[in-house]
Amino acid sequence: MKPLKKRVLAAYAGVAVPLSALGLPVSVYLPTFYADDLGLGLALTGLVFTLARVWDVVTDPVMGVASDRIDTRWGRRKPWLAIAAPLLMLGGYFIFLPDPDAVSGFYLGFWLFVAYIGYTMLHIAHQSWGSELATSYDERSRLFGWREFAIIGGMLGVLGLPVLVDLQGGDATARIASMGWFIVLAIPLTTIVGLLLVPNGPSKSVGARPVDWSMAKEVLARDWTLWRLVIGEFFSNFAYGVAGALYILFATWSYELPGQTTYVLFAFFVSGFLSLPVWVRLAYRIGKDRALMISMVYGATCMLALPLVIEPGNAVQLWGFTMFFGVSLGASSPLYRSMLADLTDIDELETGERRPGIYFALLNMGGKAGGAVSVGVSFTTLSLVYGFELGAENSPEAIAGVLQVFCGGTAFGLLVAAALLFRYPITRERQQQVRSALLARSSAINVDAEAEADVETDEETGKEGPAQSSGQGPGSS
Repeated sequence: MKPLKKRVLAAYAGVAVPLSALGLPVSVYLPTFYADDLGLGLALTGLVFTLARVWDVVTDPVMGVASDRIDTRWGRRKPWLAIAAPLLMLGGYFIFLPDPDAVSGFYLGFWLFVAYIGYTMLHIAHQSWGSELATSYDERSRLFGWREFAIIGGMLGVLGLPVLVDLQGGDATARIASMGWFIVLAIPLTTIVGLLLVPNGPSKSVGARPVDWSMAKEVLARDWTLWRLVIGEFFSNFAYGVAGALYILFATWSYELPGQTTYVLFAFFVSGFLSLPVWVRLAYRIGKDRALMISMVYGATCMLALPLVIEPGNAVQLWGFTMFFGVSLGASSPLYRSMLADLTDIDELETGERRPGIYFALLNMGGKAGGAVSVGVSFTTLSLVYGFELGAENSPEAIAGVLQVFCGGTAFGLLVAAALLFRYPITRERQQQVRSALLARSSAINVDAEAEADVETDEETGKEGPAQSSGQGPGSS
């Protein structure tokens, strides 16, 4: 295929900016903000965020099927982006700019549910759209690399605002509000640009049976490679979810540098942003699965080495560790999605059905479940196992527990995800063979359709010809 133009890549990738701007604070800032500053407590906050993510997981297969099934004159993917944008804006506004007097567990849960419905619609439709825009092995890595570039750029944008607020002497409420306004304003801008500049993907496969609800079970039942990706996404998101949920506590209690958190997190995403082209190029050279495995083993090594060298109060070490670990961030999301797009080609070749929405829904279910479990497990473990409490004098054992859960949980998730990639079967050569077979079949179907149309035309002409030649037409003598 011809490489996609950069303006198309940029417009497509830009749609993901508000997704990342919403996802990062929900994982890193909002749990602590609602638990501590708004007084909901660790246990209730962890429960609400876990239930909201479970709800988000439940809606994924519904959205995946709907995205594949419903075909309109505007395409299969674009209408969902238009519907999702206002839901995300509404949920984002009430989550990030709450009235403190109205905040309760129900308030937080309700608006998280609204935001996650919009998030699911946009997320699945956007990824499915990308798998149809790029069809070659390396072009998909390029496309999803651009998408991840925009995602990390959105994270940097949403992190940069709290830095400015801190410089002006703002409090936690002002920092959260600045993030909320960034999200609410970015959603309509990026969505409109994407809808206008990015072309539709292809319609449904020729001769495919209608997509239905049973297909999600069907693809899981017959495709172990899909299971490997879904479970790997679960553990990868679990790992980064533990790191994200506990990072503020880690910097505050393990390093005793609470004033550094906002700035160091910004550096973490800068590191991931700069490393992304390196991971994509490594995937070009050695394959997506190997590049992804290397990134995970590297990240786990950083985490396992930290407890051996940690020095509380050492700001240089905190910055150095965070930036070194941040290098691992750039590989996971784009390479998993590029690999899954290749898997949908095999599914189409074997079944005749083009249904990337179902595949990305299942992958997202795994990732979101991992993220949901990470917040609940990490907060609950700190509270119940180590006796850690916010706003209290904690014992040395409780403080040590922050470092142990932060490093151990993250490393565990990354190593399990890496192990699932061992001897991954879909290589560049395999994907190219599949694409060639799909193109050959599509060409054959088109030739047959044209031949059938010619036969029908000949038959119609043949019926008219004898009538005219036999002198039975108008004007005959």
